[in-house]
Amino acid sequence: MHDLDKLVNVVFSGLSPLVVKDVADEGEWIQARARTPDRPVACPGCGTETTRVHGYHERSVADVPVDARRVLVVVRIRRLVCPTRGCRQTFREQLPGVLERYQRRTPRMASQIGAVVRELAGRASERVMSAPAVRLSRHTALRILLRLALPKRRVPECWGWTTSPCVGAATTPPC
Repeated sequence: MHDLDKLVNVVFSGLSPLVVKDVADEGEWIQARARTPDRPVACPGCGTETTRVHGYHERSVADVPVDARRVLVVVRIRRLVCPTRGCRQTFREQLPGVLERYQRRTPRMASQIGAVVRELAGRASERVMSAPAVRLSRHTALRILLRLALPKRRVPECWGWTTSPCVGAATTPPC
């Protein structure tokens, strides 16, 4: 049984903050069922930690393919009650780096898609991503491309010319 747990931890290493309960072979895709760990969570409003559960709900997110098959992770998330009077009544726990708010893909899947889209964009990335079993429309590829951060550019240094910080006028270098 420990060997099986090791294998699951290796294959789904990006989901390590979650407790993986079950992995099922669904033929064309693999479904992993997981839950969040039972530990106190800080309220996003006031910062008070709580473990009082109001309810549960499931989120489904796509993860990186395994053996050229899509992976769907179904996660049971707790809805918690804030103990502070006057604060937000209930909130859903968040797992930054694993489950981002409102996203349908894990961050590691989004970064892999982003790397392909950065180079190809549009229809070409749609065709390339279909090979490793990632379903992606050209519109989604362009949305992901627009969401990527621009690279930091180095400001060139100009020797000999100086700019006055107040006026913005350039002065000539001394001869």
